[in-house]
Amino acid sequence: MNQTFLMFILVAMPAIGAAVSISSRLVAGAYVSAILVPTSISWVLMHPEHLLATTFMTIAYILVLLFASHENEKLLTRSVAIRRERDEMVRHLERSNEEVKAAVTRAEAAALARTRVLAAASHDLRQPLHALSVYSAILAASPTPATLDEVATHIDQLVRSLGALLHGLLDLSQLSSGHYVPVRQRFALDALIASVCAEFEAAAAAKGLYFTRELRPVTLESDPTAVLCIARNLIDNAIKYTERGGLRVRLRHDGLCAILVVEDSGRGIAPAEHDRVFEEFYQLGNAGRDRSQGVGLGLAIVERLVTLIGARISLRSRLGAGSRFEVRMPGVRETAPPVAVATPPPPPAAALEAATGARPTIYLVDDEPDIVRGMTTLLRAWQLEVRTALDAAGTAALFDAGGCPDLLIADLRLRGNEHGPALVARLRALHGEFPVVFITGETSSEALREARATRWPLLHKPVDAQTLRATIASLLAPAARL
Repeated sequence: MNQTFLMFILVAMPAIGAAVSISSRLVAGAYVSAILVPTSISWVLMHPEHLLATTFMTIAYILVLLFASHENEKLLTRSVAIRRERDEMVRHLERSNEEVKAAVTRAEAAALARTRVLAAASHDLRQPLHALSVYSAILAASPTPATLDEVATHIDQLVRSLGALLHGLLDLSQLSSGHYVPVRQRFALDALIASVCAEFEAAAAAKGLYFTRELRPVTLESDPTAVLCIARNLIDNAIKYTERGGLRVRLRHDGLCAILVVEDSGRGIAPAEHDRVFEEFYQLGNAGRDRSQGVGLGLAIVERLVTLIGARISLRSRLGAGSRFEVRMPGVRETAPPVAVATPPPPPAAALEAATGARPTIYLVDDEPDIVRGMTTLLRAWQLEVRTALDAAGTAALFDAGGCPDLLIADLRLRGNEHGPALVARLRALHGEFPVVFITGETSSEALREARATRWPLLHKPVDAQTLRATIASLLAPAARL
């Protein structure tokens, strides 16, 4: 009886050992063999007649225990894998929650920014429109010549203000929505900055400001349109907010970075306001939204363009001590560009008549009758012969009757889904070469790319009279026909 009980204990021990050593088949096999093999040998020595049965049962028992250990090890491995997957899923959910929270925060900030922009834009649109309605009523009341001159001056200022606001909003919209795609090309940065300086010299002189420039030769590979806009806005702001002294524009390069510095002796900016000046419609010292001080979009556009071309902008300023904006632009190259980028100053108004020696003929094509009437009156006031059309068929009739004009002014999108560039291409194939200027209210990047591909000037509505006249004069000049 004691012997049987002892054998039961010795046989049960391997099963218990296999159960507690499920992490390793090798450990379980070694443990089981170390107990069962000596036990089986002892049993056979005491009972030789049970040799075959004892051997068979021992081997079978060992195999059963090893199989159980193997299954237990697989179960443990799967359990560990499931726990790891669960932990990874929890971490992924935590990351996703953080990303969702960040996206919600960005969306809320963007919504607040849009609300602020729309509120400011609504105010800045309503005010000049109200003033225009008042001036319209004055014009309808048969004013005196002196009053008429005053009203004309004010209307011109209001239209310029509205145009600046609209162009700024469109530029900001394009940059914020990602529709503006930078075009990298190699150009002479010093020539581009020099052209911008020449553009603003008259404005600085009118305020009695000095305007100095130190431009070292720099060849840059970047987006010249973006760089041009950055320089224009910075220099325009420097002149706008400087009453005494003047401004200085410097250009140099440090390794692969071009460094543009625009500094002035203006009113300066308090340190607490340094970040806010890059917000839309934020203007220092202009709580009343005086439109003569601009619309407050220039630096917001600059900041987005700087980010877009991979540059960096920094500001150093304090109240009463002027401001210094520094833009570091990557992409400096050693070799000179094939063609230097430069924007010549607009030609004088007298060039309209002097360039051709005769009264130029202008064909005007636009599907808005009000625009056609207004433009016709303006162009005839400039001593131009104007013939008009509202669609592609009317334009074809103009060419059939009068041949090629000295200049075609065409809207980008016409009636019947007709596009200005396509119409011009057909007319040129039939009648030969003639200069063209496109005027558009389009904002879609595809339509604008189509127009820019023609390499003719593209003006955005509303177009101020000075820009329109300068563009027409440049196209009527003999050099434009070569």
